Amino acid sequence: MPDFNKAVDPDRLTRFTRRLIQTPSLSREEEAISQVIQAEMEALGYDEVYTDELFNVVGIMKGDEPGPRLLFNGHIDHAGVGEMPDAFSGAIINGAPYGYDREVIYGRGASDMKAGVAAMVHAGAAARGLGFPRRGELIVTCVSREEIAQGEGIGHLLKNGLTADFAVSGEATGLKVYLGHRGKFEMRVTTQGRTTHGGFPSGGVNAIYKMNKVLNALQQDYELPEHPVLGPATVTVLDINASPGALSPIVPDRCNLIVDRRFLPEETEDGLLAGFQALLDAIKAQDPEFKATMEPLKWFPAMLTEPGEPVVQAMLRARETVMGQAGEVGNWYFGVDGTFISQAGIPCVGFGPGNEFLAHTPKDVVPVDQVITACQVYTALIADLCGTKAEK
Repeated sequence: MPDFNKAVDPDRLTRFTRRLIQTPSLSREEEAISQVIQAEMEALGYDEVYTDELFNVVGIMKGDEPGPRLLFNGHIDHAGVGEMPDAFSGAIINGAPYGYDREVIYGRGASDMKAGVAAMVHAGAAARGLGFPRRGELIVTCVSREEIAQGEGIGHLLKNGLTADFAVSGEATGLKVYLGHRGKFEMRVTTQGRTTHGGFPSGGVNAIYKMNKVLNALQQDYELPEHPVLGPATVTVLDINASPGALSPIVPDRCNLIVDRRFLPEETEDGLLAGFQALLDAIKAQDPEFKATMEPLKWFPAMLTEPGEPVVQAMLRARETVMGQAGEVGNWYFGVDGTFISQAGIPCVGFGPGNEFLAHTPKDVVPVDQVITACQVYTALIADLCGTKAEK
């Protein structure tokens, strides 16, 4: 069996990870980081490398014989810096303040997900050093505009002919094998009232008070289903505002609420809307003065890859080869571009370095050793799926 541990150049991989973190790349501002990635792929010996008009970077390594196409996917944009100090330092520091007993790389995008991108890019070079892929090809896609949460970058590639037999999302999983995530549905609920002077509130209908009934119903009366793999569906409120506002003493006749509902694969938009409508109807039955409307805003599909899929089983084998055990499968609490890959008919599994719960926080770090281990596991996966049958 090839030595996947020795195949990876840890120093070069660490330097590349740090350089990615040191290159700011907000959504729609990915040109500079795309140039860094394309140059690295070319230096590592990819057979084909190109960057498209959205600054998606694609690298391809080809085997000598026809065979399966293995797709690695990661995004190169990052969330806003917020209150994170020195966010683009890419410094290697003591991990103790972040819950680790070893060195970590610090900076915005470390866990979400520049470490995963670096490990995937370098896995291609590590595999080539061992003589893989022997069959088929490895396709590494480093995509833009993921944080916008509409799959613009990966969607552009899929619409323009990107296809594969198996796929891996390198989003942070803490080096566990993930099968998917719940979907996200956002909608606006608007309650209607009637304006009056603030000094004479009984002369009108306060839309905020009517919205309070919606808030109470969401917390007390709204039932949520549960999935054996993805866990429970959730509902929460993201924003609330009223009009005309407080510039003059006037009771508001409009109140808007933004609701976030995390849903399961078997649920539909029509079904979710029907459930919310039933909640509003129940309030109306108790309060004839209650008036409310709903407006769908966002729909991000759920993702679930069955444990028996060949790519899941291959990833578990690769993890066991490198790390000594396959581990238990899990799922993300947030959505990833892998859902769009799955919707395109390409079975997708998740595996990546970093703690997903540090994403978008001031503690955005990734352990150095996790980046290296992830690259080794990716390399073992390439050998498994794109080697000869005798090597399996």
